[in-house]
Amino acid sequence: MDFKNRKRNIVLFYIGILVSINFIYGAALKTDEDVFDRINRNFDIFGKVYKEVSLNYVDNLDVDKFMRAGIEGMLGTLDPYTVYYDENNRNEIELITSGKYGGIGITIELRDSIVFVSDVLTGYEAEKKGLRHGDKITEIDGISLNGMKLENIRRMVRGQPGSLLRFKVERGSDIINFELTRQEIILKNIPFYGYIGEESDGIAYIKLDRFTNTSENEVENALKTFKTNGNLKGVVFDLRNNGGGLLEAAIGILNKFVARNSLLLITKGREKNSENKFFSKQDPLIPNEIPLVVLINKNTASASEIVSGAVQDLDRGVIIGSRSFGKGLVQQIRDLSYGSKLKITMQRYFTPSGRWIQEKNYFKENKYGVFSNIEGFNQTNFKTLNGRIVKANGGISPDIEIKPEEESEIYYALNQNNMFFKFANYFLAKNPGIKSFTITDDIFNDFKEFIKSEGFDFQSEADKKIEDLKLIADKKNYSNEYYEFLVKLKDDLQREEAKEIDKTSDEIKYAIEREINKRILNEDERVKASLRNDKAIIEAIRIIKTPSEYNSLLNK
Repeated sequence: MDFKNRKRNIVLFYIGILVSINFIYGAALKTDEDVFDRINRNFDIFGKVYKEVSLNYVDNLDVDKFMRAGIEGMLGTLDPYTVYYDENNRNEIELITSGKYGGIGITIELRDSIVFVSDVLTGYEAEKKGLRHGDKITEIDGISLNGMKLENIRRMVRGQPGSLLRFKVERGSDIINFELTRQEIILKNIPFYGYIGEESDGIAYIKLDRFTNTSENEVENALKTFKTNGNLKGVVFDLRNNGGGLLEAAIGILNKFVARNSLLLITKGREKNSENKFFSKQDPLIPNEIPLVVLINKNTASASEIVSGAVQDLDRGVIIGSRSFGKGLVQQIRDLSYGSKLKITMQRYFTPSGRWIQEKNYFKENKYGVFSNIEGFNQTNFKTLNGRIVKANGGISPDIEIKPEEESEIYYALNQNNMFFKFANYFLAKNPGIKSFTITDDIFNDFKEFIKSEGFDFQSEADKKIEDLKLIADKKNYSNEYYEFLVKLKDDLQREEAKEIDKTSDEIKYAIEREINKRILNEDERVKASLRNDKAIIEAIRIIKTPSEYNSLLNK
Protein backbone atom coordinates (compact mmCIF):
# COMPACT_ATOMS: atom_id res chain seq x y z
CA MET A 1 0.00 0.00 0.00
CA ASP A 2 1.49 3.43 -0.97
CA PHE A 3 1.92 6.41 1.35
CA LYS A 4 -1.11 8.26 -0.03
CA ASN A 5 -3.46 5.33 0.67
CA ARG A 6 -1.98 4.76 4.11
CA LYS A 7 -2.46 8.41 4.93
CA ARG A 8 -6.09 8.23 3.75
CA ASN A 9 -6.78 5.24 6.01
CA ILE A 10 -5.24 6.95 9.01
CA VAL A 11 -7.36 10.06 8.39
CA LEU A 12 -10.45 7.86 8.19
CA PHE A 13 -9.40 6.19 11.44
CA TYR A 14 -9.27 9.54 13.26
CA ILE A 15 -12.64 10.57 11.84
CA GLY A 16 -13.96 7.25 13.17
CA ILE A 17 -12.52 8.07 16.60
CA LEU A 18 -14.30 11.44 16.60
CA VAL A 19 -17.60 9.76 15.72
CA SER A 20 -17.03 7.14 18.42
CA ILE A 21 -16.21 9.80 21.03
CA ASN A 22 -19.71 11.22 20.63
CA PHE A 23 -21.17 7.79 21.46
CA ILE A 24 -18.80 7.26 24.38
CA TYR A 25 -19.37 10.79 25.67
CA GLY A 26 -23.09 10.08 25.96
CA ALA A 27 -22.35 7.03 28.08
CA ALA A 28 -19.60 8.81 29.99
CA LEU A 29 -22.00 11.52 31.19
CA LYS A 30 -23.43 8.83 33.46
CA THR A 31 -20.01 8.07 34.92
CA ASP A 32 -17.55 10.20 36.84
CA GLU A 33 -15.39 12.80 35.13
CA ASP A 34 -12.22 10.81 35.79
CA VAL A 35 -13.44 7.93 33.61
CA PHE A 36 -14.11 10.28 30.69
CA ASP A 37 -10.64 11.81 31.06
CA ARG A 38 -9.06 8.36 31.01
CA ILE A 39 -11.06 7.36 27.93
CA ASN A 40 -9.82 10.47 26.09
CA ARG A 41 -6.23 9.85 27.17
CA ASN A 42 -6.34 6.22 26.06
CA PHE A 43 -7.87 7.19 22.70
CA ASP A 44 -4.96 9.54 22.19
CA ILE A 45 -2.36 6.90 23.10
CA PHE A 46 -4.02 4.22 20.99
CA GLY A 47 -4.29 6.52 17.97
CA LYS A 48 -0.65 7.58 18.19
CA VAL A 49 0.58 3.99 18.49
CA TYR A 50 -1.50 3.00 15.47
CA LYS A 51 -0.27 5.96 13.40
CA GLU A 52 3.39 5.53 14.40
CA VAL A 53 3.50 1.80 13.63
CA SER A 54 1.46 2.10 10.41
CA LEU A 55 3.76 4.78 8.95
CA ASN A 56 7.17 3.75 10.30
CA TYR A 57 7.24 -0.04 10.83
CA VAL A 58 10.10 -1.76 8.97
CA ASP A 59 7.73 -3.62 6.63
CA ASN A 60 4.66 -2.29 4.84
CA LEU A 61 1.47 -3.11 6.72
CA ASP A 62 -2.12 -3.60 5.59
CA VAL A 63 -3.40 -0.83 7.85
CA ASP A 64 -7.02 -2.03 7.66
CA LYS A 65 -6.11 -5.54 8.85
CA PHE A 66 -3.75 -4.05 11.44
CA MET A 67 -6.59 -1.96 12.87
CA ARG A 68 -8.98 -4.93 12.84
CA ALA A 69 -6.42 -7.01 14.74
CA GLY A 70 -6.22 -4.24 17.35
CA ILE A 71 -10.00 -4.10 17.73
CA GLU A 72 -10.31 -7.89 17.97
CA GLY A 73 -7.49 -8.01 20.52
CA MET A 74 -9.27 -5.41 22.66
CA LEU A 75 -12.65 -7.15 22.43
CA GLY A 76 -10.94 -10.48 23.14
CA THR A 77 -10.51 -9.36 26.77
CA LEU A 78 -14.31 -9.40 27.19
CA ASP A 79 -16.88 -12.16 26.57
CA PRO A 80 -17.00 -14.02 23.21
CA TYR A 81 -20.34 -12.47 22.25
CA THR A 82 -19.04 -8.91 21.87
CA VAL A 83 -17.98 -8.85 18.21
CA TYR A 84 -16.93 -6.22 15.64
CA TYR A 85 -18.22 -6.50 12.07
CA ASP A 86 -16.53 -4.42 9.38
CA GLU A 87 -18.14 -3.46 6.07
CA ASN A 88 -16.97 -6.75 4.51
CA ASN A 89 -18.74 -9.07 6.94
CA ARG A 90 -21.63 -7.02 8.26
CA ASN A 91 -23.96 -9.34 6.32
CA GLU A 92 -23.45 -11.71 9.27
CA ILE A 93 -25.68 -9.32 11.22
CA GLU A 94 -28.40 -9.76 8.58
CA LEU A 95 -28.09 -13.53 9.01
CA ILE A 96 -28.48 -13.23 12.79
CA THR A 97 -31.46 -10.86 12.71
CA SER A 98 -33.41 -12.06 9.68
CA GLY A 99 -31.96 -15.43 8.67
CA LYS A 100 -31.05 -14.00 5.25
CA TYR A 101 -27.78 -13.87 3.31
CA GLY A 102 -26.53 -13.70 -0.26
CA GLY A 103 -25.45 -17.10 -1.52
CA ILE A 104 -26.36 -20.11 -3.63
CA GLY A 105 -28.06 -22.37 -1.06
CA ILE A 106 -25.42 -24.87 0.03
CA THR A 107 -23.70 -25.92 3.24
CA ILE A 108 -20.04 -26.88 2.97
CA GLU A 109 -17.68 -28.82 5.23
CA LEU A 110 -14.00 -29.77 5.33
CA ARG A 111 -13.05 -33.45 5.39
CA ASP A 112 -9.34 -34.30 5.25
CA SER A 113 -8.70 -30.74 3.99
CA ILE A 114 -11.13 -31.32 1.08
CA VAL A 115 -14.21 -29.12 0.65
CA PHE A 116 -17.45 -31.04 0.21
CA VAL A 117 -21.05 -29.98 -0.29
CA SER A 118 -22.80 -31.29 2.85
CA ASP A 119 -26.30 -29.98 2.14
CA VAL A 120 -28.23 -28.42 -0.74
CA LEU A 121 -31.23 -26.23 0.11
CA THR A 122 -34.39 -26.89 -1.84
CA GLY A 123 -35.48 -24.26 -4.36
CA TYR A 124 -32.24 -22.27 -4.64
CA GLU A 125 -29.56 -21.81 -7.29
CA ALA A 126 -27.31 -24.71 -6.25
CA GLU A 127 -30.15 -27.23 -6.51
CA LYS A 128 -31.45 -25.75 -9.78
CA LYS A 129 -28.02 -25.95 -11.41
CA GLY A 130 -27.45 -29.54 -10.22
CA LEU A 131 -24.99 -29.38 -7.32
CA ARG A 132 -25.27 -32.45 -5.09
CA HIS A 133 -24.52 -33.49 -1.55
CA GLY A 134 -21.06 -35.08 -1.63
CA ASP A 135 -19.67 -32.99 -4.51
CA LYS A 136 -16.02 -32.03 -3.99
CA ILE A 137 -15.34 -28.32 -4.65
CA THR A 138 -11.77 -27.71 -5.83
CA GLU A 139 -11.89 -24.12 -7.13
CA ILE A 140 -14.03 -21.01 -6.68
CA ASP A 141 -13.65 -18.28 -9.31
CA GLY A 142 -10.43 -19.90 -10.49
CA ILE A 143 -8.86 -19.90 -7.00
CA SER A 144 -7.74 -23.24 -5.58
CA LEU A 145 -9.25 -24.04 -2.19
CA ASN A 146 -6.30 -26.17 -1.15
CA GLY A 147 -5.20 -25.23 2.37
CA MET A 148 -7.92 -22.60 2.89
CA LYS A 149 -9.82 -22.22 6.15
CA LEU A 150 -13.51 -23.11 6.08
CA GLU A 151 -14.59 -19.63 7.22
CA ASN A 152 -12.67 -18.00 4.35
CA ILE A 153 -14.28 -20.37 1.86
CA ARG A 154 -17.74 -19.54 3.22
CA ARG A 155 -17.01 -15.85 2.66
CA MET A 156 -16.06 -16.60 -0.95
CA VAL A 157 -19.36 -18.41 -1.51
CA ARG A 158 -21.48 -15.68 0.05
CA GLY A 159 -21.85 -12.27 -1.56
CA GLN A 160 -24.13 -9.75 -3.17
CA PRO A 161 -27.32 -11.27 -4.69
CA GLY A 162 -27.10 -11.13 -8.48
CA SER A 163 -23.33 -11.59 -8.60
CA LEU A 164 -21.74 -14.56 -10.41
CA LEU A 165 -19.84 -17.43 -8.84
CA ARG A 166 -17.89 -20.16 -10.64
CA PHE A 167 -17.24 -23.58 -9.14
CA LYS A 168 -15.01 -26.40 -10.28
CA VAL A 169 -16.37 -29.66 -8.85
CA GLU A 170 -15.14 -33.25 -8.81
CA ARG A 171 -17.91 -35.84 -8.85
CA GLY A 172 -16.38 -39.30 -8.95
CA SER A 173 -14.03 -39.24 -11.96
CA ASP A 174 -15.87 -36.32 -13.60
CA ILE A 175 -14.80 -32.66 -13.50
CA ILE A 176 -17.81 -30.33 -13.74
CA ASN A 177 -17.81 -26.54 -14.04
CA PHE A 178 -20.74 -24.60 -12.60
CA GLU A 179 -21.67 -20.97 -13.18
CA LEU A 180 -24.03 -19.84 -10.44
CA THR A 181 -25.80 -16.59 -9.61
CA ARG A 182 -26.00 -15.63 -5.98
CA GLN A 183 -29.45 -14.88 -4.67
CA GLU A 184 -31.03 -13.96 -1.35
CA ILE A 185 -31.12 -17.11 0.76
CA ILE A 186 -33.81 -17.17 3.44
CA LEU A 187 -33.15 -19.86 6.01
CA LYS A 188 -36.19 -21.62 7.41
CA ASN A 189 -36.66 -20.92 11.09
CA ILE A 190 -39.00 -23.92 11.25
CA PRO A 191 -37.60 -26.75 9.11
CA PHE A 192 -40.57 -28.97 9.99
CA TYR A 193 -43.86 -29.01 11.84
CA GLY A 194 -46.54 -31.69 11.90
CA TYR A 195 -48.19 -34.35 14.02
CA ILE A 196 -46.12 -37.01 15.78
CA GLY A 197 -47.11 -40.35 17.28
CA GLU A 198 -50.43 -41.82 16.22
CA GLU A 199 -52.62 -39.50 14.17
CA SER A 200 -55.42 -39.76 16.76
CA ASP A 201 -53.04 -38.57 19.53
CA GLY A 202 -53.29 -34.98 18.26
CA ILE A 203 -49.76 -34.14 19.39
CA ALA A 204 -48.28 -31.24 17.43
CA TYR A 205 -44.54 -30.96 16.87
CA ILE A 206 -42.65 -27.76 15.96
CA LYS A 207 -38.89 -27.67 15.39
CA LEU A 208 -37.47 -24.14 15.68
CA ASP A 209 -33.86 -23.61 14.57
CA ARG A 210 -33.32 -19.90 15.33
CA PHE A 211 -34.98 -16.74 16.66
CA THR A 212 -35.12 -14.07 13.93
CA ASN A 213 -37.54 -11.24 13.23
CA THR A 214 -39.90 -13.67 11.45
CA SER A 215 -39.81 -16.55 13.98
CA GLU A 216 -42.81 -15.36 16.00
CA ASN A 217 -45.06 -15.23 12.92
CA GLU A 218 -43.86 -18.64 11.73
CA VAL A 219 -44.59 -20.26 15.11
CA GLU A 220 -47.99 -18.55 15.26
CA ASN A 221 -48.90 -19.77 11.75
CA ALA A 222 -47.87 -23.34 12.63
CA LEU A 223 -49.96 -23.29 15.82
CA LYS A 224 -52.96 -21.86 13.96
CA THR A 225 -52.68 -24.68 11.43
CA PHE A 226 -52.98 -27.27 14.21
CA LYS A 227 -55.90 -25.40 15.81
CA THR A 228 -57.70 -25.14 12.48
CA ASN A 229 -57.39 -28.90 12.05
CA GLY A 230 -59.39 -29.26 15.27
CA ASN A 231 -57.16 -31.96 16.66
CA LEU A 232 -54.74 -30.49 19.20
CA LYS A 233 -54.15 -32.37 22.45
CA GLY A 234 -50.55 -31.38 23.12
CA VAL A 235 -47.57 -29.47 21.74
CA VAL A 236 -43.92 -30.52 21.57
CA PHE A 237 -41.66 -27.51 20.96
CA ASP A 238 -38.19 -28.63 19.94
CA LEU A 239 -35.41 -26.16 20.80
CA ARG A 240 -32.55 -28.64 20.66
CA ASN A 241 -29.48 -27.24 18.87
CA ASN A 242 -31.16 -23.83 18.69
CA GLY A 243 -28.40 -21.32 19.49
CA GLY A 244 -30.83 -18.44 19.99
CA GLY A 245 -31.17 -15.07 18.27
CA LEU A 246 -33.40 -12.10 18.98
CA LEU A 247 -34.74 -11.54 22.50
CA GLU A 248 -37.88 -9.92 21.05
CA ALA A 249 -38.65 -13.10 19.10
CA ALA A 250 -38.42 -15.18 22.29
CA ILE A 251 -40.81 -12.83 24.11
CA GLY A 252 -43.24 -12.90 21.17
CA ILE A 253 -43.26 -16.71 21.05
CA LEU A 254 -43.82 -17.00 24.83
CA ASN A 255 -46.93 -14.85 24.37
CA LYS A 256 -48.46 -17.72 22.36
CA PHE A 257 -48.28 -20.13 25.31
CA VAL A 258 -48.54 -18.33 28.69
CA ALA A 259 -51.29 -16.42 30.45
CA ARG A 260 -51.68 -12.67 29.89
CA ASN A 261 -49.69 -10.45 32.29
CA SER A 262 -47.22 -13.23 33.18
CA LEU A 263 -43.68 -12.08 33.97
CA LEU A 264 -41.47 -13.57 31.23
CA LEU A 265 -38.03 -12.05 31.68
CA ILE A 266 -35.96 -9.52 33.61
CA THR A 267 -32.93 -7.75 32.12
CA LYS A 268 -30.35 -5.66 33.98
CA GLY A 269 -27.53 -3.52 32.60
CA ARG A 270 -24.60 -1.77 34.30
CA GLU A 271 -26.68 1.04 35.77
CA LYS A 272 -28.87 0.39 38.81
CA ASN A 273 -31.92 1.91 37.12
CA SER A 274 -31.54 -0.21 33.96
CA GLU A 275 -33.79 -3.09 35.08
CA ASN A 276 -36.48 -3.95 32.56
CA LYS A 277 -39.29 -6.45 33.01
CA PHE A 278 -41.10 -8.17 30.14
CA PHE A 279 -44.71 -9.36 30.55
CA SER A 280 -47.03 -11.26 28.26
CA LYS A 281 -49.47 -8.82 26.68
CA GLN A 282 -52.09 -11.04 25.10
CA ASP A 283 -54.21 -14.08 25.76
CA PRO A 284 -52.31 -17.22 24.74
CA LEU A 285 -53.00 -18.86 21.41
CA ILE A 286 -52.54 -22.25 23.10
CA PRO A 287 -54.38 -22.28 26.44
CA ASN A 288 -52.88 -23.73 29.60
CA GLU A 289 -55.17 -26.78 29.40
CA ILE A 290 -53.21 -28.07 26.40
CA PRO A 291 -50.00 -29.79 27.61
CA LEU A 292 -46.69 -28.35 26.44
CA VAL A 293 -43.30 -30.09 26.31
CA VAL A 294 -40.11 -28.19 25.43
CA LEU A 295 -37.09 -30.20 24.27
CA ILE A 296 -33.59 -28.89 25.10
CA ASN A 297 -29.99 -30.09 24.97
CA LYS A 298 -26.47 -28.78 25.57
CA ASN A 299 -26.67 -26.65 22.39
CA THR A 300 -29.90 -24.92 23.43
CA ALA A 301 -28.74 -21.38 24.15
CA SER A 302 -29.65 -17.72 24.64
CA ALA A 303 -33.17 -16.94 23.36
CA SER A 304 -33.98 -20.68 23.52
CA GLU A 305 -33.11 -20.61 27.22
CA ILE A 306 -35.30 -17.53 27.72
CA VAL A 307 -38.25 -19.55 26.37
CA SER A 308 -37.48 -22.80 28.20
CA GLY A 309 -36.65 -20.95 31.45
CA ALA A 310 -39.94 -19.04 31.41
CA VAL A 311 -41.96 -22.16 30.55
CA GLN A 312 -40.33 -23.94 33.51
CA ASP A 313 -40.61 -21.08 36.03
CA LEU A 314 -44.28 -20.46 35.16
CA ASP A 315 -45.04 -24.20 35.31
CA ARG A 316 -46.52 -23.89 31.82
CA GLY A 317 -44.90 -27.06 30.51
CA VAL A 318 -42.45 -29.88 31.08
CA ILE A 319 -38.82 -29.54 29.99
CA ILE A 320 -37.28 -32.74 28.59
CA GLY A 321 -33.71 -33.43 27.48
CA SER A 322 -30.30 -32.50 28.86
CA ARG A 323 -29.02 -29.33 30.54
CA SER A 324 -28.87 -26.34 28.21
CA PHE A 325 -25.81 -24.29 27.25
CA GLY A 326 -26.03 -21.53 29.85
CA LYS A 327 -25.95 -18.11 28.18
CA GLY A 328 -27.54 -15.45 30.36
CA LEU A 329 -26.27 -12.39 28.47
CA VAL A 330 -28.05 -10.02 26.07
CA GLN A 331 -26.36 -8.29 23.14
CA GLN A 332 -27.38 -5.21 21.17
CA ILE A 333 -26.15 -4.19 17.73
CA ARG A 334 -24.72 -0.67 17.42
CA ASP A 335 -23.95 1.14 14.18
CA LEU A 336 -20.38 2.47 13.91
CA SER A 337 -18.74 4.47 11.12
CA TYR A 338 -18.12 3.36 7.49
CA GLY A 339 -20.76 0.63 7.50
CA SER A 340 -19.26 -1.29 10.42
CA LYS A 341 -21.24 -2.57 13.39
CA LEU A 342 -20.61 -3.70 16.94
CA LYS A 343 -22.52 -6.48 18.69
CA ILE A 344 -22.01 -5.67 22.36
CA THR A 345 -23.09 -7.37 25.58
CA MET A 346 -25.14 -4.78 27.44
CA GLN A 347 -27.35 -6.74 29.83
CA ARG A 348 -27.75 -9.88 31.88
CA TYR A 349 -31.12 -11.59 31.79
CA PHE A 350 -32.95 -13.41 34.58
CA THR A 351 -35.79 -15.92 34.33
CA PRO A 352 -39.14 -15.09 36.01
CA SER A 353 -38.04 -16.76 39.28
CA GLY A 354 -34.87 -14.62 39.30
CA ARG A 355 -32.33 -17.13 38.01
CA TRP A 356 -29.23 -15.96 36.13
CA ILE A 357 -28.42 -19.09 34.14
CA GLN A 358 -25.00 -18.04 32.80
CA GLU A 359 -22.68 -21.07 32.86
CA LYS A 360 -19.34 -19.24 32.52
CA ASN A 361 -18.94 -15.95 34.36
CA TYR A 362 -16.57 -14.13 31.97
CA PHE A 363 -16.70 -11.05 34.15
CA LYS A 364 -15.59 -12.70 37.37
CA GLU A 365 -13.05 -15.07 35.80
CA ASN A 366 -11.47 -12.55 33.44
CA LYS A 367 -7.70 -13.07 33.36
CA TYR A 368 -7.00 -9.62 31.91
CA GLY A 369 -8.52 -7.77 34.86
CA VAL A 370 -10.37 -5.26 32.69
CA PHE A 371 -13.53 -5.32 34.83
CA SER A 372 -13.23 -2.93 37.75
CA ASN A 373 -16.45 -3.74 39.60
CA ILE A 374 -17.73 -7.31 39.59
CA GLU A 375 -21.27 -7.59 40.92
CA GLY A 376 -21.87 -10.80 42.82
CA PHE A 377 -24.90 -12.97 42.11
CA ASN A 378 -25.89 -15.27 44.95
CA GLN A 379 -27.27 -18.29 43.17
CA THR A 380 -29.43 -20.23 45.63
CA ASN A 381 -32.65 -22.15 45.22
CA PHE A 382 -35.52 -20.51 43.34
CA LYS A 383 -39.21 -21.39 43.19
CA THR A 384 -41.52 -21.80 40.24
CA LEU A 385 -45.07 -20.42 40.21
CA ASN A 386 -46.36 -23.69 41.73
CA GLY A 387 -43.59 -23.84 44.36
CA ARG A 388 -41.20 -26.29 42.69
CA ILE A 389 -37.51 -25.81 43.52
CA VAL A 390 -35.33 -24.90 40.52
CA LYS A 391 -31.65 -24.04 40.55
CA ALA A 392 -29.33 -21.74 38.61
CA ASN A 393 -26.46 -24.13 38.03
CA GLY A 394 -25.62 -22.79 34.60
CA GLY A 395 -28.20 -23.46 31.92
CA ILE A 396 -31.73 -24.83 32.30
CA SER A 397 -31.92 -28.25 33.93
CA PRO A 398 -34.71 -30.41 32.46
CA ASP A 399 -37.62 -31.77 34.48
CA ILE A 400 -37.03 -35.13 32.81
CA GLU A 401 -33.46 -35.89 31.84
CA ILE A 402 -32.66 -37.82 28.70
CA LYS A 403 -28.95 -38.50 28.90
CA PRO A 404 -27.20 -38.04 25.56
CA GLU A 405 -25.90 -41.36 24.32
CA GLU A 406 -22.13 -41.38 24.24
CA GLU A 407 -20.55 -42.24 20.92
CA SER A 408 -18.82 -45.59 20.90
CA GLU A 409 -15.10 -45.66 20.14
CA ILE A 410 -15.64 -47.42 16.84
CA TYR A 411 -18.38 -44.99 15.74
CA TYR A 412 -16.04 -42.08 16.48
CA ALA A 413 -13.21 -43.74 14.53
CA LEU A 414 -15.47 -44.50 11.55
CA ASN A 415 -16.78 -40.95 11.50
CA GLN A 416 -13.32 -39.40 11.84
CA ASN A 417 -12.15 -41.48 8.89
CA ASN A 418 -15.19 -40.44 6.79
CA MET A 419 -16.36 -44.03 6.39
CA PHE A 420 -20.10 -43.18 6.51
CA PHE A 421 -19.60 -40.36 4.02
CA LYS A 422 -17.55 -42.52 1.64
CA PHE A 423 -19.94 -45.48 1.89
CA ALA A 424 -22.89 -43.24 1.02
CA ASN A 425 -21.06 -42.14 -2.15
CA TYR A 426 -20.22 -45.76 -2.97
CA PHE A 427 -23.75 -47.08 -2.29
CA LEU A 428 -25.57 -44.38 -4.28
CA ALA A 429 -23.20 -44.83 -7.21
CA LYS A 430 -24.23 -48.50 -7.25
CA ASN A 431 -27.93 -47.69 -6.70
CA PRO A 432 -28.72 -44.49 -8.63
CA GLY A 433 -32.19 -43.01 -8.45
CA ILE A 434 -33.41 -44.60 -5.21
CA LYS A 435 -36.08 -42.51 -3.46
CA SER A 436 -35.97 -43.92 0.07
CA PHE A 437 -33.54 -45.95 2.13
CA THR A 438 -33.83 -48.26 5.12
CA ILE A 439 -30.78 -50.24 6.11
CA THR A 440 -30.85 -54.04 6.07
CA ASP A 441 -28.46 -56.67 7.45
CA ASP A 442 -27.17 -57.28 3.91
CA ILE A 443 -26.32 -53.60 3.48
CA PHE A 444 -24.68 -53.58 6.92
CA ASN A 445 -22.50 -56.51 5.83
CA ASP A 446 -21.72 -54.63 2.62
CA PHE A 447 -20.59 -51.70 4.80
CA LYS A 448 -18.25 -53.96 6.79
CA GLU A 449 -16.66 -55.24 3.58
CA PHE A 450 -16.39 -51.69 2.25
CA ILE A 451 -14.45 -50.37 5.24
CA LYS A 452 -12.05 -53.31 4.93
CA SER A 453 -11.43 -52.42 1.30
CA GLU A 454 -10.77 -48.82 2.39
CA GLY A 455 -8.09 -50.03 4.81
CA PHE A 456 -9.95 -48.91 7.92
CA ASP A 457 -7.98 -49.99 10.98
CA PHE A 458 -9.72 -49.56 14.31
CA GLN A 459 -7.30 -48.52 17.04
CA SER A 460 -9.01 -48.49 20.43
CA GLU A 461 -7.88 -46.75 23.60
CA ALA A 462 -6.77 -50.18 24.87
CA ASP A 463 -4.48 -50.51 21.81
CA LYS A 464 -2.78 -47.28 22.77
CA LYS A 465 -2.29 -48.49 26.35
CA ILE A 466 -0.61 -51.68 25.11
CA GLU A 467 1.71 -49.60 22.94
CA ASP A 468 2.55 -47.48 26.01
CA LEU A 469 3.37 -50.64 27.98
CA LYS A 470 5.61 -51.82 25.16
CA LEU A 471 7.50 -48.50 25.17
CA ILE A 472 8.04 -48.81 28.92
CA ALA A 473 9.26 -52.39 28.45
CA ASP A 474 11.72 -51.24 25.78
CA LYS A 475 13.14 -48.60 28.10
CA LYS A 476 13.36 -50.92 31.09
CA ASN A 477 14.66 -53.90 29.08
CA TYR A 478 11.99 -56.26 30.43
CA SER A 479 12.14 -60.03 29.96
CA ASN A 480 10.90 -62.01 26.94
CA GLU A 481 8.05 -63.37 29.05
CA TYR A 482 6.71 -59.86 29.46
CA TYR A 483 6.79 -59.27 25.69
CA GLU A 484 5.02 -62.60 25.12
CA PHE A 485 2.34 -61.48 27.56
CA LEU A 486 1.86 -58.23 25.61
CA VAL A 487 1.59 -60.14 22.30
CA LYS A 488 -1.09 -62.41 23.77
CA LEU A 489 -2.92 -59.41 25.21
CA LYS A 490 -2.79 -57.73 21.79
CA ASP A 491 -4.19 -60.84 20.07
CA ASP A 492 -7.04 -61.10 22.60
CA LEU A 493 -7.79 -57.42 22.15
CA GLN A 494 -7.93 -57.69 18.36
CA ARG A 495 -10.46 -60.53 18.64
CA GLU A 496 -12.62 -58.33 20.87
CA GLU A 497 -12.23 -55.33 18.56
CA ALA A 498 -13.39 -57.44 15.61
CA LYS A 499 -16.72 -57.88 17.44
CA GLU A 500 -16.99 -54.17 18.30
CA ILE A 501 -18.84 -53.13 15.15
CA ASP A 502 -21.50 -55.79 15.74
CA LYS A 503 -21.86 -54.81 19.40
CA THR A 504 -22.68 -51.26 18.32
CA SER A 505 -24.60 -52.26 15.19
CA ASP A 506 -27.69 -50.12 16.01
CA GLU A 507 -25.56 -46.98 16.31
CA ILE A 508 -23.63 -47.78 13.12
CA LYS A 509 -26.74 -48.68 11.13
CA TYR A 510 -28.46 -45.44 12.15
CA ALA A 511 -25.41 -43.43 11.06
CA ILE A 512 -25.37 -45.16 7.64
CA GLU A 513 -29.10 -44.61 7.17
CA ARG A 514 -28.83 -40.95 8.19
CA GLU A 515 -25.93 -40.26 5.82
CA ILE A 516 -27.63 -41.84 2.81
CA ASN A 517 -31.00 -40.23 3.53
CA LYS A 518 -29.27 -36.84 3.57
CA ARG A 519 -28.66 -37.30 -0.15
CA ILE A 520 -32.08 -38.54 -1.27
CA LEU A 521 -34.74 -37.06 1.05
CA ASN A 522 -36.03 -33.51 1.20
CA GLU A 523 -35.85 -31.51 4.43
CA ASP A 524 -39.28 -32.54 5.75
CA GLU A 525 -38.65 -36.20 5.00
CA ARG A 526 -35.25 -36.10 6.70
CA VAL A 527 -36.71 -34.63 9.89
CA LYS A 528 -39.53 -37.20 9.95
CA ALA A 529 -37.02 -40.01 9.52
CA SER A 530 -34.85 -38.68 12.35
CA LEU A 531 -37.80 -38.55 14.79
CA ARG A 532 -38.69 -42.23 14.53
CA ASN A 533 -36.14 -43.42 17.10
CA ASP A 534 -35.71 -40.16 19.01
CA LYS A 535 -35.82 -40.97 22.75
CA ALA A 536 -36.77 -37.44 23.77
CA ILE A 537 -39.68 -37.43 21.30
CA ILE A 538 -40.86 -40.83 22.53
CA GLU A 539 -40.75 -39.57 26.14
CA ALA A 540 -42.56 -36.34 25.23
CA ILE A 541 -45.40 -38.28 23.61
CA ARG A 542 -45.63 -40.56 26.66
CA ILE A 543 -45.81 -37.64 29.12
CA ILE A 544 -48.49 -35.80 27.14
CA LYS A 545 -50.55 -39.01 26.96
CA THR A 546 -50.22 -39.48 30.74
CA PRO A 547 -52.00 -36.43 32.26
CA SER A 548 -51.54 -37.55 35.87
CA GLU A 549 -47.74 -37.69 35.52
CA TYR A 550 -47.64 -34.45 33.52
CA ASN A 551 -49.60 -32.60 36.22
CA SER A 552 -47.58 -34.19 39.01
CA LEU A 553 -44.32 -32.96 37.47
CA LEU A 554 -45.72 -29.40 37.52
CA ASN A 555 -47.15 -29.62 41.07
CA LYS A 556 -50.66 -29.12 39.68
